[in-house]
Amino acid sequence: MIPHSCKLGLVLPEGAHGRMVALAGGSAERTPPRGAIQALYEQAFDDLLGALDAGEPIVFAAVRGAKTRVTLRLSEPLCARVRARLAALSLKLTDFACAAVQRALSNTEGD
Repeated sequence: MIPHSCKLGLVLPEGAHGRMVALAGGSAERTPPRGAIQALYEQAFDDLLGALDAGEPIVFAAVRGAKTRVTLRLSEPLCARVRARLAALSLKLTDFACAAVQRALSNTEGD
């Protein structure tokens, strides 16, 4: 059985998605393994939700400069958790996604 997913349209700082693709195992010559990008974004979103649940202070910085549109499919339960948190914090999906991606990249790249 294929798990249900929802489609999210994100706006990320230019280059951020490319760095996530590279982190998922992709390169200019090859695509990452099937499902790796989805899994990486799901982990980034879940980690940010966990940090918020733990009461960690999170900065949702304004996104400046060039941006890239990205469309992803994520699991329905995760999408529901993200939407509930967005409503509770009066945040936009772009703000949440940028914070999650930046956190994931910083944790793995040592930024």
